[in-house]
Amino acid sequence: MKNEPFEVVKESRGLRIIFGDSATKVTEANKNDIIVNGSHCGANIATGCILPSGARGMIGNDAGIGLKNAGIASLKILEEHGVSAAAVAAMSAEVGSGQSTYYEGVISTVNEVAAKMGVTTGMTAKEAAEKMLDGILEGEE
Repeated sequence: MKNEPFEVVKESRGLRIIFGDSATKVTEANKNDIIVNGSHCGANIATGCILPSGARGMIGNDAGIGLKNAGIASLKILEEHGVSAAAVAAMSAEVGSGQSTYYEGVISTVNEVAAKMGVTTGMTAKEAAEKMLDGILEGEE
């Protein structure tokens, strides 16, 4: 990815699907993006990274889900704010690698916003990101 924190893999009508290793690199420059990243999906990712940026979707790693669903806590928070979100199974993609998440990750859990866009467990992260992009674009027509 050279020295850039994110790689753009698709762009349509001002919306982008991007991937990067860490959600902590998300900024306001990622407004309207669908962020695929190698970070866990803990609550701090939603409140400290995704929501302040204005991103429209997020796919991260479930980190084994953990006690009281801590590894996927951001999915519910993002759902409450109308942001689509999903997580890949920790064993399907390398934690900390956005590229592995995007190309190898298999969705283990989704929030209701993403589910309404057609994102389901078992699909690849790449497919899920496409569904999120399509769902946002359809909602803006």
